[in-house]
Amino acid sequence: MKNIFEEINEFSSEKIALFSFGKFCYVFLNKDPIFVKKLLPLIQTSLANESFQADVMRAYTEGCMNEKAAILKEFEAKRDHPNAAKFYGPQLDLVDKRLAIKTIQHLMDYLNNYLNEYPGSLEILNNSYKHIHDEDGVSYIKENYANYRIGCIFYSKHQSIMGRAEMLELKYSKVVEREYEKIGIDIRKEDAQFSKYSLVSLNENIQIFNDKDSQTIRDERIGRHFWIKVPRKLLTSIEELIEKGMLSEIAFRIDYVSDYVPAMEEMEFGAPLRLKISSLPRLSKFYSTDKYENNLWIHHDAEKLSLTFEELMEDFEVAGDDVVTQVIHLEYSSKGDDFFITHLDHEIIVYTLDSYQERLSNANIKGHRKIKTFKIDNSMIPFDINISGDLFLFQILDSYLKNDDLIREYFEKIN
Repeated sequence: MKNIFEEINEFSSEKIALFSFGKFCYVFLNKDPIFVKKLLPLIQTSLANESFQADVMRAYTEGCMNEKAAILKEFEAKRDHPNAAKFYGPQLDLVDKRLAIKTIQHLMDYLNNYLNEYPGSLEILNNSYKHIHDEDGVSYIKENYANYRIGCIFYSKHQSIMGRAEMLELKYSKVVEREYEKIGIDIRKEDAQFSKYSLVSLNENIQIFNDKDSQTIRDERIGRHFWIKVPRKLLTSIEELIEKGMLSEIAFRIDYVSDYVPAMEEMEFGAPLRLKISSLPRLSKFYSTDKYENNLWIHHDAEKLSLTFEELMEDFEVAGDDVVTQVIHLEYSSKGDDFFITHLDHEIIVYTLDSYQERLSNANIKGHRKIKTFKIDNSMIPFDINISGDLFLFQILDSYLKNDDLIREYFEKIN
């Protein structure tokens, strides 16, 4: 399917620019040969294969679990609001209903009945079909919807893997560079962080846009939005630190470039920890009692005054032929008994599969490549500063590392 998905990604049409549901949905509703003559027959034939059925269920369940984790994270952040349960409860119920599907036959029955259970979805798809063909498409949509959704499951997974690969290739750094070239600016000469790490530095021309559904920065000289992968709550805390003068230099990796950000309706719900940093051991390791392979390594360099957090997971993330991990690195200074974060960055570390297997038991094994996603310099951020109800350092780790229990255990251990 990979070649078909790549062909879909390269697909272009005048009408697709006005189509809001993406290329995969467009080739389905357009009855394009890519879908009708290539992908559809492949799915229909493959569904008779037990191995393919297992792949479908694995990808389907993984997608549901990721969706549930995202909802739970939002719910936890807004749990104190009296309406939080009413808002997030129904979303979780729907995901749990889908997670109850355990067999391929159950999944196919669910998909075949979906448009009857949710007729509004059929109406939306049919309206788009009519716009493309100037005729009704209910029969075609109903007949092929289940296989379309199976294709969606694998296409979404393909896009996720490709997105990570593009991130490793720093694809949008080249786009950013071209945007600045258009206005006569050599960004590599103007921005030392871009020249060295392909990160765009915040400056007097760049404003942060921290919206509900998008986090971007916008250079007034260009007028386009540069998307950054920093969770909303963390970005809010970063903005507060900037306002307080505790953070003066920060730079971000750009993941996407657009003229606008989604105009979504805003939907809001209307004893500090003292870290004895200098006394921390050189190496700490926390592991899950349920899954020993899930662990958090903390390396403390007392001479360089630095801390490095790296998370290793049983269900590790793959990008191409490599394994990637998340690393938070910080440097600190002290004044008396008070400690301050002077530098902080988030990195993606890239390992070969063999070196990753060695890294599971040996902290000295290094990845063959690393990509920074954001970087803070020349700051004086107190280790014990509490913003929006949480320690800033906890927010950093919680935003990028997956194993919440290990993070909380670490903070309990150093209380």
